[in-house]
Amino acid sequence: KLIMNIRKEGVSAEIYPENVKMKKQMDFANKRNIPYVIIIGEDEIESKVASVKDMNSGEQWKVKFEVLSSIF
Repeated sequence: KLIMNIRKEGVSAEIYPENVKMKKQMDFANKRNIPYVIIIGEDEIESKVASVKDMNSGEQWKVKFEVLSSIF
C-alpha cells in the first residue's frame, strides 16, 4: 500500500526483488543513483515506523507509516 501511494504521487519507486543482505540492497541503490531508501523490516512493520536513508549523506531517520504516506 505504501509504495502504491508513493507511485500515485508520481514518485519513482522500486522494491528490491530478492530477500538478500542489506549491503547488497544498498549497493543496488547506489548503482542506480537512488537518492533515498526506505527500509521496512519486521521491527518496522511491528512498530509501523520506516527507516529512511539519504544515500548521499548517509543520514538515516525514522518516519511513521502514516506520515511517510502523506509526504508523497
